[in-house]
Amino acid sequence: MLSRSRIFLLATLSFIFSTLCLSAQIGINADGSAPDSSAGLDVKFSDKGVLIPRMTVFQRNAITNPAPGLMVFCTDCGTDGALSFYSGDTWKTFSFCSVAAPVAGTQVPGRTDVTWNWDPVDGALGYRWSTVNNYSEATDMGTLTTKADTGISCETLHTRYVWAYNACSVSEPAVLTATTTSCWLGCGFPFTDTRDGKSYQTVLINGVCWLAQSMNIGTMIPGAMEMQNNDTLEKYCYGNNEANCSEYGALYQWAEVVQYLNGATNSTSWNPVPTGNVLGICPAGWHVPTVAEYQSLRTFAGGGLVAGGNLKETGLTHWNSPNTGAANTVGFTAIGAGMRQTLVNYRFEHLTGINQLYTATEGQYYAGYYFDIRYNEATLNWGYDQKAIGRSVRCIHD
Repeated sequence: MLSRSRIFLLATLSFIFSTLCLSAQIGINADGSAPDSSAGLDVKFSDKGVLIPRMTVFQRNAITNPAPGLMVFCTDCGTDGALSFYSGDTWKTFSFCSVAAPVAGTQVPGRTDVTWNWDPVDGALGYRWSTVNNYSEATDMGTLTTKADTGISCETLHTRYVWAYNACSVSEPAVLTATTTSCWLGCGFPFTDTRDGKSYQTVLINGVCWLAQSMNIGTMIPGAMEMQNNDTLEKYCYGNNEANCSEYGALYQWAEVVQYLNGATNSTSWNPVPTGNVLGICPAGWHVPTVAEYQSLRTFAGGGLVAGGNLKETGLTHWNSPNTGAANTVGFTAIGAGMRQTLVNYRFEHLTGINQLYTATEGQYYAGYYFDIRYNEATLNWGYDQKAIGRSVRCIHD
């Protein structure tokens, strides 16, 4: 006689099997949800997988009348075992033919172009390249491992993607990056300061490239205020009029010009004294000229007695009469930007009368060197005076 527990177990199993036979779908779901409408068998677990029968190749081949599509894991097929399925009256083994992602080569950027390069991949039949991370939109490169990319933006970081593929697989994308070179065409062509979009003429003088206009970078502050060591580039505009900055360039205190490098202020020296170029307020790739660089310019422009005239713009548009000796023989085109005096006796003065150009060279703890061009002289003088005075700045290419 069967015990009650055995009767209950048989009844339960009978109910389960009858349910499985009557149901069109089977769901084995940890969350108790119904099977997906598209699945005959739906297994849902977040911490478990599905194990199909595991057997040796001898056991697999001993299966009687295997149905097409029957699948087992063959434990001794290949080095680590392999999935097997029955098809076309024979057992077949899945072949995993993945392909590695390309490795970025050396990119060759130009001003508005990049030649992209990547290394060949073993087993790859070809490559696809794209400007976006989308394989379906990528350009088929065949077996080429280089791509010329033209008509793109200068001074910009560009990103490209390349995939390797073979007969049955596509790799992950390799990410290629390169920054195109300066938008500037070279000395003699306008240079655009990317910080604010302002453009400056440039001129090659004795093999050295100079800005042919004074700097006009920063936020205008009133002439009655001192410039501060902060995160903002500051400038004076003659008469507190922004239009004068646009026409004549801005005026700066010496410490602002060198951007307080190594602790330099208008009343203290820097420590240590810099040994290389001083970027200061100049754009990247340019620097504030030293006394030595201005002296070289002075010599090339004919020496101290005539260099001032040879560096001045001709005519009376930006200079008072008589604009003595003005010839602009080297294209420096200095104009009478005036100056901003110290806070003690603060005032703007000498517009169209003088052009004083700061250097990156310190004279004393309170003084910076500058070169001086005047409307009524052909000479080019130089000296040092209070750093707190607002003067013009030219930049020279590194």
